Formats: sequence, structure tokens, C-alpha cells
Amino acid sequence: ADRKQNNRLISLQDIHTISARVINEARIGYSFIRQDTFGRNPVKDSDLGIKRTNANVYPGLGLIRIGSGGNAVSIGNSGANVDMQVNDSSTTLVDILSVTRGQHSLRTGAAIIYYRTTLTGNNARRGQIAFQTFNNFLLGTANNSTYGDGINTRILRATDYSLFLQDDWKFSRKLTINLGLRYELDLPPYETRGAISTFDPALYKPRMDVDDTGKPVGPPAGGFVQAGNVIPQFDLPDVPNVGKRILTSVDPNNLAPRVGLAYSPLDSGRLVVRGGYGIFYSRPSTIYIGFTFISPPMYTIRRSPIGETVRLEDPFFPLPSQDQFPTFVKDVALANGTFDRRLRTPYFQQYNAGVQYALSQDLLLEVAYVGTRGLNLFRGVDINQARLASPQRPIVNEVTGQAITTNTPAATNVALRAPYQGVEAGAFFQIQSTAESTYNSLQVSLTKRLSKGVQLLASYTYAKSLDNASGNSDSAGDLAADTAAIGGNQLDSSANRGVSDFDRTHRFVLSYLWDLPGPAFGLRSRAGRLLLSNWQVAGIITAMSGLPIDIVDGGAGSLYGFSGILTFARPSWALGARSSATSNIPSGYFFNPFAFGRPVVQAGKLIPSSNGTARADATGTDIGNVGRNVLCGPRQANVDFSVIKRLPLSESKNLEFRAEFFNLFNHVNFANPISNFNAVPSSSIDPDTGKIIGNPGDFGRIISISNNPRLIQFAIKVNF
Repeated sequence: ADRKQNNRLISLQDIHTISARVINEARIGYSFIRQDTFGRNPVKDSDLGIKRTNANVYPGLGLIRIGSGGNAVSIGNSGANVDMQVNDSSTTLVDILSVTRGQHSLRTGAAIIYYRTTLTGNNARRGQIAFQTFNNFLLGTANNSTYGDGINTRILRATDYSLFLQDDWKFSRKLTINLGLRYELDLPPYETRGAISTFDPALYKPRMDVDDTGKPVGPPAGGFVQAGNVIPQFDLPDVPNVGKRILTSVDPNNLAPRVGLAYSPLDSGRLVVRGGYGIFYSRPSTIYIGFTFISPPMYTIRRSPIGETVRLEDPFFPLPSQDQFPTFVKDVALANGTFDRRLRTPYFQQYNAGVQYALSQDLLLEVAYVGTRGLNLFRGVDINQARLASPQRPIVNEVTGQAITTNTPAATNVALRAPYQGVEAGAFFQIQSTAESTYNSLQVSLTKRLSKGVQLLASYTYAKSLDNASGNSDSAGDLAADTAAIGGNQLDSSANRGVSDFDRTHRFVLSYLWDLPGPAFGLRSRAGRLLLSNWQVAGIITAMSGLPIDIVDGGAGSLYGFSGILTFARPSWALGARSSATSNIPSGYFFNPFAFGRPVVQAGKLIPSSNGTARADATGTDIGNVGRNVLCGPRQANVDFSVIKRLPLSESKNLEFRAEFFNLFNHVNFANPISNFNAVPSSSIDPDTGKIIGNPGDFGRIISISNNPRLIQFAIKVNF
């Protein structure tokens, strides 16, 4: 995609000295951020003979992705990160009063932040076609398709309020204690036209209609709610109106205590012991509100049902035009996303303890333990995962009245076992605040301040981060990253717990700056000083562990309705132990692909994930027993280097020449290997056991790198 950005910021501040011990600071600020993302059209509908009702708006599907979303190949984009426009502004009012009294330095204040956001998104309007294998792609045999339309603009408003009190207490010459308490009230956003809707499972009521095959059709007759301030144009009489903010769980108790101390036991002051604890809340509005884009009746996304043939020339189910929304599209099994009305405010507990010791006047050693625990974090959960049935525990379908006792991967049986009829099994996601995380680390650093022409900072971190859903975006508020679908059993929050997607066990960074040769060379001639003095070299050396490898299987979980595009499962251990993946590795592979197998369950056999309570009536696949992020990828290393020469022009001016070398040694850092079991050719998989019996294909191979080749750039600067 092509991106454009326009940012503006203005701030006014008044600092008023009331007395020698009392100072008041008032501040008002305004920020505006506009980001436009325009989708490219590398693949046009006409190139593939595809029909799409809104092709006049979007002439192309978008880019081709390899190994995306549990499929070998996908064309187009089912998300909201292209053809998107964001106008985001905020007005901030802050007042802080500082009072010094004896050993106490007190600060108290309040802040109000008013947010105005206008979002316009694509949300599958281009459509996406997925192919389970690369051969399917070459033959034009699609596995599934996704297509959406509806009201794609949201005009949002939100307000944050906060109060705080802080005391820096100089208890003695050697001990300082920091005490603080902060209160935050982050009101959920609302849409000025009431164009927000979501699904409330407590209000669910199925539509008592079936199609020609006896399968219940959608959408449900009850369960969706709309904002209480909805304008007449968007108001649907059969949809209950709730509060304008939709949520029922405004957090009024967001108290954030903080405590810290610094103790210097030696008279010399060379040793300092530090520690601290605090609670920090995270404003969630820019994340979960993104899911209101794709919540019926304001928007509808239709995904081809499991087992349905997708014809490349006509892959998308027809939907009403944009001006006909809001509406419920009859006879469509919805594949939309919603958010839990009971969302809580995410928060983090941060704690640390460490010592600092001055080895000399310019050399400081620091050793610290740093930890974080995250609670009420967001993640996307498929709330319509098909349940398992058995003669002892039959599932009675609310629409047909049928008592289901068997489990098959066929579309009809999976749909009948889904808890919400008329909603696509395996593709009805809800943003919940049920994720949690822990981070523990040992951090060691050695700092040499600039002296004798040398400055240095060396740091090493030994850490472990665990969670049951990772936010892996580089920017806060990224919906796709922070609410991405989780793998495995959607109904068991602990099933996805593992090493975080961004975890790196070891990380070492050394940065340095060295002035040379300097006056110590005794350069007396003007020409000698001009040529040999005022040189400087600097660099950054980085070495770290690889990122985790999540072994997934787009063909697993068919008995639960998983299809590999939104919900995905994992394979099973074929050789019985995790160690088998890192031993007997074939040449050209990063891990042993034969250690994994598709979790095939033969007809009449017990389904392992059912704990011996249910059988497969027809051959299908289970969710597998391989955990999340069980392997670690290739190690990473990089060296950046620069040479700087300064020519004095006068006492306050100089001319600077720079030569900068990024990835100085042109070292190759390999990316993680292909970790989707779908990369194994179907002819190499034993249909009875799911084990690999032939060529594993690219499963386990590294086919890309994660860094850029050496880059050299030159620059000239005038400093004055």
C-alpha cells in the first residue's frame, strides 16, 4: 500500500511562581494526525475473470500473499489496513501544582483529554480469495473467499479524566521514597451518529429458518444491539438500542498506586539500591472500536462456508450496495467480528529492583530485575467454535430440534454443532479482555561517560515473556496486531499460553564513540591538525536470540470448524517429544519436519482433545497437541559503523563529513522457516496417521532473510 501522513502539534504552557515553594503549571495542547493508506492494484479482477459488484470502486483485489493466514496463497485483503483514512485529533488540558515543604516535594494535578477520530476503512470490500496449497493456486482451485460491504466510516468521540498526587520524600541523606496515587477514568468512545453495533450472546435468538439442505440460515433473529444515540437513518426497529457507548463495563475504579525508593548505604555514594512498583492503565478505545466496522447490521462480511466450492470466476457472495446499509443480509452465515460488552480496561503491573555501583568517576555498573504483568489484555476469540457431540452428550440444535451425537468435518454437521446458528462456525470473532502476560528479566548495563575521548554503553538482557495472546505491532493501537486471532481451542484460555511472539531470551547491545587521534598526538603544524585531528568513529553492535517459531496447521481442526483462514490449529507430535524437532534434522531444513504430523482422527476413533468423550463419525482432523511457539528461530546479529570528520570553521561553527555503514559486514540474518504444515505436499501425508511419509516440501525450510544488505551513505553537515 501507499501511505501519506500529515501531523500537526501545538502547545501552550504557563508556569506561574506563586511563592518560593509553590509553583503552578498550566498547559493546553492540540494534536492532529492524518494517515492515508491507498491500496495498490497489482491484480485486477479482469486479469483473472473475476466478478465483483463494487469493481468500479476497487478495480483490483490487491497483493498476493504467500503463506498467509493458514493458507499457501491468498489474493486480496480481508482486513482494514488498506484503502484506509484516519483523522485523529486530541485536545489536552493539564494543571499541575508543585509544593515544597520540608523533606517533601508534593505534586498534584489533573488532566482532561478529548479525542476526535474519523475512521474510513476497507474491511474486505476488495475481497480475498485463499488457496490451501500452491498447486491449488496454479490450478485456480480456491479454498475459500471473503467479501464485505457496509457503512465504513466512523465518527468517534471519547474523553479521558485523570487525577494524581505524588510525594518525593527525602527521608534522610541516604534514603529517598517516592509515593504516588493516580486515578483514571477512560470513558469508552461513542459514534456521533450511533453507527456502532455488536453481538451480545446473552440476547441471542436463532432465526427459525433452514435452507434446502436443512441447514439453519442467518443472520440470528436476536443478539445484536445498536447504540442508543443512533440516528433515524441507521435505526433498525428489531435491534435493541442500548447506551450510546454500547459497553456495560465502564471501569470506575482505575486506581494506580506507585511506590519507589532509592537508598545509598555508603558514605561515598558510589552504591545505590533502587526499587519500585506501579500500576499503569492503557486507553483501549483506538483498538476495540475498530471492530465496530465489521459488526452487523452496520456491516456484513460473508465468508464461503466450509466445504463449499469456490469458483474463481464468481468467488464472492453478492451483498447489498453500501447505501442499503444498515441491514441484515438474509440467508448469509455471518463471518463478522464483534466486541464483548463487558470489556475491561487493560492494565500492567510493573516492578523492578536493582543496584548501581560507580566503578570509577566515569564508569557505572547496573544490575536489575525488571518484571511486568499484564491483565485484561485484548485478544480475538472465535465464540462460535463447533462443540463436540456424543451419544452420552448430544447437542440439540435449537432450529431443527435435531439431537446431534456424531462429529464430522462436513459443513452441515459442523454448522449444526455451532453454539450460534446462522453465524459461520470458525469465523465469528469477539474481542475480549481475557488475555494476560508476564515478563521477567535480568538486565545488566555498563556505562562509560565521555572521558578521554571515549564513550561506551554495553547492555545485556536475559528475559522471558509469556502470554496467551501477543500484541506484536510496532505502533500502539494497531487492531490487527493487538487483537489477532489465537490458535487452538478457543474455549480454553490456557491452551494458547506460551512464549510471546516477540520474545528474545538473550539480547546484547554495545554502542561506542571514540574521538581520535586528538591532541595527544602532538600535532603542531596547521596542516597536520587539519588532516589528522577531529576524527571520530562510532558504532552499534547487536546480537540476540531468534524469535519464536509457531508451528501451525491450516488443515487441522476440521472437526471444530476450523478452516485455516481466520481460526487455525496446530499439528501433533509425530515422534512423541519436543526434542525430536531439533534432532536428526535433514539437510536444508532448520527443524525436523518429520517430528510433526497432521492430527488425523479416523472414523469411529476417539477425538484426543475430547478427553475420551467423543468420536469422529467421519475422518477429520483434531486441533493437535503441539503447543504455541515451541521452537526458536535463527539468531540475529548486526554491526553498524560510522566515521566522522569535523572541520572547524570558527569557534561556534564546523563542517561535518560522515560516512555511515549499516550492516558493515554484510551479514545475513535468516528469517524464521516456513512453519505451516500446509507447506507439506498432500501426497507426502499419510491419510491414516497424518505423518509425513514423503518429501516435506518447504515445511521447515528457511526461504527468506530478515535484514537488509550492507548500506553505505555519505553526508555533509554544517553545525552552527
